[in-house]
Amino acid sequence: MLVGTSNLTKNMDNACVTELEIPLIVMMENAVNAAMKNMDIDKNNSYTVVCGVGNNGGDGLGIARKLYILGKRVDVFLVGKKEKLTDCSSVNFKILENMGVNLTFINDENINVLEESLKNTDVCVDAIFGTGLKRDVTGIFAEVIESMNKFSKKIYSIDISSGLDSDTGDIKGIAAKACKTISFEFYKRGFLNYKADDYTGEIVVEDIGVPKSIKDKFHNSEFIIGKNEIKRFIKKKDKNAHKGNFGRISIVAGSRGFYGAAKIATESAVKTGSGLVTLISDSDVQEKLCTVFTEAMTVNYSEEERVKKLIENSNAIGIGPGMGDNKTTLKIVADILKVAKCPVIIDADGINCLKNNKDILKNSKVDTLITPHPAELSRITGFSMEYINNNRIDAAKETARNLKSIVLLKGNRTVITDGYTTYINMTGNSAMANGGMGDCLTGIITSLAGQGISLFDAAVVGTYLHGYIGDKLAEDKYTVNASDIIEKISYTMKDFEDR
Repeated sequence: MLVGTSNLTKNMDNACVTELEIPLIVMMENAVNAAMKNMDIDKNNSYTVVCGVGNNGGDGLGIARKLYILGKRVDVFLVGKKEKLTDCSSVNFKILENMGVNLTFINDENINVLEESLKNTDVCVDAIFGTGLKRDVTGIFAEVIESMNKFSKKIYSIDISSGLDSDTGDIKGIAAKACKTISFEFYKRGFLNYKADDYTGEIVVEDIGVPKSIKDKFHNSEFIIGKNEIKRFIKKKDKNAHKGNFGRISIVAGSRGFYGAAKIATESAVKTGSGLVTLISDSDVQEKLCTVFTEAMTVNYSEEERVKKLIENSNAIGIGPGMGDNKTTLKIVADILKVAKCPVIIDADGINCLKNNKDILKNSKVDTLITPHPAELSRITGFSMEYINNNRIDAAKETARNLKSIVLLKGNRTVITDGYTTYINMTGNSAMANGGMGDCLTGIITSLAGQGISLFDAAVVGTYLHGYIGDKLAEDKYTVNASDIIEKISYTMKDFEDR
């Protein structure tokens, strides 16, 4: 699924009209038909359709026409001046007039008529403002949206909730509180802002006939991860395969008092399917875990030649969980990046220790992935938490370009980017919000990268699987722990296997 901006909408519409000579009214009718699939006409018998005078309003007028033809009770209201109706909106307006549908322009004197309609219909269709809104909503427009929020049983917003900035997710003074948003062609960037959640409801993205060539021409390579895309990376195992075919990986993790992080990351890698997994740690961690592991091996830092050989022969390395933000961790990260000949995944304190030593990452000769949560990203970049939380995609992309590393910015709607291509992960939930989840993700991604999937794709696939398992478990569990995820990794990969 594509993620896009208001500018993308404008450019695509213009290209369809000027380059392909598709009349805009055709595009509008496609949008109307797409929206109608989500009007729940089998459940609802009456609709209040509230339209602006722009093309979003034209979509609403077209929807009103379709609902009226189906025999539904339809009350149609417009906000704005009749003479400002766009050409396409005027077409749908005149059709409704000719059909005898009552059309009411709302003002301060008759807003009570709208309120009565909202109270007595099943659904309010919100088609006041589209993706182009950048100014604050004031005056009669604000009054109408306030009435919609107060008196509607449920609101279905067309393309975007009126009053929501489609690029940033900011509320422009007031916005319709939709229970469903029927969006066209792509997922709006603003939907990714946590503040938008209370205004979007269920988000449905419908195709309205924009050719792929036009999308490719203007799209900025931002995507939502889809299940079918993940499946193509999980291949059926060849019957003649052996452990050497599934990668040698090293997990560098743990310190005194932080044994769990090392255990979780290592066991996650094992369950994700790596052929050989070795935990590299200090002697204290090794002593605690060497008798716990049944499938993974262990080695401690004092065994320098063995460690060096392991690093040189690894197909992927994960480093950082539970190591502590200190000079020792910094030295280990720096030494591994000098010796490694494979992708390196850096998590937790492996990231924190680089905050004043970013050149170590920038100058790496191997592909790297850092997996910060917002606070860790703030430490390594200097970005404020407010900026990161309000601009997750841009903050991650800028960091990736500056540090020459793939960035996986954790959180609800995890962002994965190399600075140019970006994926947003929609799996995962708050039941997973507890210690060890990041360590589990590091192990999964390291294992996938060690099995031959590119580092970027391993991050995308691993993040999706991690959240997907959590979503399934959360259907029956109030809290989902890392150990719960680990137990289900292999079963889930089998379900996803590309047969």
